[in-house]
Amino acid sequence: MSSAIIPVSPLKSAKSRLKKILTLEERKNLIKNMLLDVYTGLKNACSSIYVVSRDREVLSFSRELGVIPIPEENTRDLNDALQYAIEKIEDSTVAIVPADVPLLRRENIGRLIKKVENRKRSALICPSRGGGTNLLILNPKDIIKPSYEGFSFLKHLELCRRNRVKLYIYPSFYISIDINTPEDLGEIFIHGKNTYTYRYLRELGISTFPRHSSAGRFVIVRD
Repeated sequence: MSSAIIPVSPLKSAKSRLKKILTLEERKNLIKNMLLDVYTGLKNACSSIYVVSRDREVLSFSRELGVIPIPEENTRDLNDALQYAIEKIEDSTVAIVPADVPLLRRENIGRLIKKVENRKRSALICPSRGGGTNLLILNPKDIIKPSYEGFSFLKHLELCRRNRVKLYIYPSFYISIDINTPEDLGEIFIHGKNTYTYRYLRELGISTFPRHSSAGRFVIVRD
């Protein structure tokens, strides 16, 4: 059996790089819609889904979705929070996914989890575009300790090598996209038209146009 953990930062400090186009309340709602997309991508692939956060609003929203909330207690950072959550979960296989990867639902996550479930002492990693880790599946759940922040993809590779873990690297364009900047929103308009995130951005009057220059690929505008 497998479970998924979605770590979520406090909403009041979330996605500050989007503050030029979104208010604080809009950024909070963006996080909730992305979380809903991640949940949708995981719900048929796992026996249980958990959200770990210190934000009461996040925990309450997660509970409404049918997700099991894990309030952070005395944790110093993201890795502490994930380790705390892992220790509370009974399933032997665990998938860790950030809340800001709404295109995850375009992948067959169940197939990736089964690949790891079927081989003891194995892990699967999907890197982000910036060298982070946007999906980490572990069997057993404690075979390595989560080592996020910075170039976590390289850190997890090294931990698997040191611990002689069978490692699967799955480079997925959709899973590699995490939403942090206005430029990132352009990918949602191209590849995520079936997502809650896309519908929310359209409700806000946000649109995107192509731009071919060193300044980026997209122009993001708001009505």
